[in-house]
Amino acid sequence: MPRAPHPTELVLSFQTDPDSVQAAFLRRAMSALERIAATTPSKALTAALGAPTGAGTLAQILSHPEFIGEAVSNLDPMVPALARNVEHRNQLLLRAGGVLSAEEAGKIAGITRQAIDKRRRGNAILGVREGSDWKYPACQFRDGEVLPGIAEVVRGLADQGAWATLDFLLAQDSALGGRSPLEALRQGDLGAVERLVRANTGDGFA
Repeated sequence: MPRAPHPTELVLSFQTDPDSVQAAFLRRAMSALERIAATTPSKALTAALGAPTGAGTLAQILSHPEFIGEAVSNLDPMVPALARNVEHRNQLLLRAGGVLSAEEAGKIAGITRQAIDKRRRGNAILGVREGSDWKYPACQFRDGEVLPGIAEVVRGLADQGAWATLDFLLAQDSALGGRSPLEALRQGDLGAVERLVRANTGDGFA
């Protein structure tokens, strides 16, 4: 497998082709980041650096209008909201124990990556989109198989989307005695989770 280029190598390659779209993107992004770094308090920068990923670091800073500046917020008021969404997703993935590739998930379940993808398309397993790839939250696997009840949750919340489904699984709920649906499933309480799914989709508790 070819080695992935180091970021420094990417910068140098863009410098050799300054008219490329990659070089234009890098110039604009670096200019914005330089302004933000120069005006953001050190305490806030330190807190952002505590994020486990580069994307999380950027999201933490961009989610604060006071750090990115009024000019940016006024020109594109969606920037902080989008950044908060990215940060929320990063936090969800951390709470989910990270994500697995289709190949990694297949090894755990003892099936092929193609079979994992097929299960995702059939709403039998939860997959979230990261860029151009599908990833599988690790929390839905136990003892070499998909946790019983995951398929029912994924199918029941299919119209709400994968990220909303992951949020549902991890959020504590008073209807479950303060447990999250994931915790309830791990304890074998599928009936209570199914009732909560119906309540969240407007079908009531019947």
